[in-house]
Amino acid sequence: MDGTNATTADKAQVGSTALLDTSAFKALSKDHLAEARWNGWHLTTSPYCFWELLCHLDEQANFAKGKGNLMKYRGVEIIDKPLDRVVVGSELPKEPRIWSSDLTYAALAAIDAANSLDDLNNSLIVDEGGNRRALGDCADRVHRQLADEEERFREFMAKLIELLRSGQVTTRTEQEKHNAIMSMVVSGGSSLPDTADLDYVEGASEDQVFACSYVYWAYALLRSSMLADAGGSTCAENDFEDGQLCAYVPLDEPMWVVAGDRELRCRISEARQLLIAVGLGKRACFEPAKPDLLLQGGPS
Repeated sequence: MDGTNATTADKAQVGSTALLDTSAFKALSKDHLAEARWNGWHLTTSPYCFWELLCHLDEQANFAKGKGNLMKYRGVEIIDKPLDRVVVGSELPKEPRIWSSDLTYAALAAIDAANSLDDLNNSLIVDEGGNRRALGDCADRVHRQLADEEERFREFMAKLIELLRSGQVTTRTEQEKHNAIMSMVVSGGSSLPDTADLDYVEGASEDQVFACSYVYWAYALLRSSMLADAGGSTCAENDFEDGQLCAYVPLDEPMWVVAGDRELRCRISEARQLLIAVGLGKRACFEPAKPDLLLQGGPS
C-alpha cells in the first residue's frame, strides 16, 4: 500500500500546494501542468528536481527536446529549503544570499535563450551577489556534484543500516521509530543546506528545526529500515534526491507530495502515519499522491 487511494482527489482543496518529484514532473506534460494550474493547483518543486534533468541535457541527441522538458519548470515555482528560509529570515541584513531557486531561474532563462548546447555552454548568468557564472559544461558539472552527494548519502545510509542491524537503533514500535528520528533531528539538524554559511543553532528554534527536517530524517530512517529488513547494505543512488525532496516538506503546512516513485510515496505515507501514532497528527499536514491527482479535474 503506497498511501494513496480513490478519495485522494476529493480531499484536495482549491489552492492546494503540490510538491512534485522528478518522476512526476517527467510524467506530466506541459499541457497537463498548465491545466493543473488553471484548476487552482499551486505547483512547486525543488532545485534538485531541476538539476536531475539538467545533468542529462548533454546526453540528449535533440537539444530542442531536452530544452523543452526543462522549460516545463517555467510553470512551476522552484522553492528553497524551508529551514534555510527560516534561518535567513532571522538574520540581520547582510550581503545578498545566493538562493538555489534564483540560480535555477537564471539557468532556465539561459537555456530558453540558447539554440544549442554550444550556445548554452557559452552563456553566463549573474547571481544575486553580482558574481558572473559561466555555464560551460554545466550539465556535466551538475552531474558530478550530484554523484558526489549521492555517494555521501549512500555512505550515511549504510551506517544507519548497520546501526539498525546491530540493535543500537531500535525500531520495533512507532514510538521507538519516532525517538530515533528525533535523535537525528537533534544531532543532524538539517539535510544538505542549499545555501552557504547558515547558522542553524542561532538562526532557528528547536521546534523550527523539528518542523522543517522531521520528514527528511523520517525518510532516512524508514527507508534504511526497509532496506535492512530486505538484506540491503545501502540505498540506490537516486534515494539521495528522494531524501532531499523530503527536506522541502515542512510540518504544519498543507501539501500534497506528488511522486511518480512508489517507494517515495510509501515512505511519505509511513512518516505521516508515524506522526499520527505518536500524537502529532495535527502537524502531519502533508500527504503523498500519484501524478494523476493533478489530472482528475483539479482541486475540488
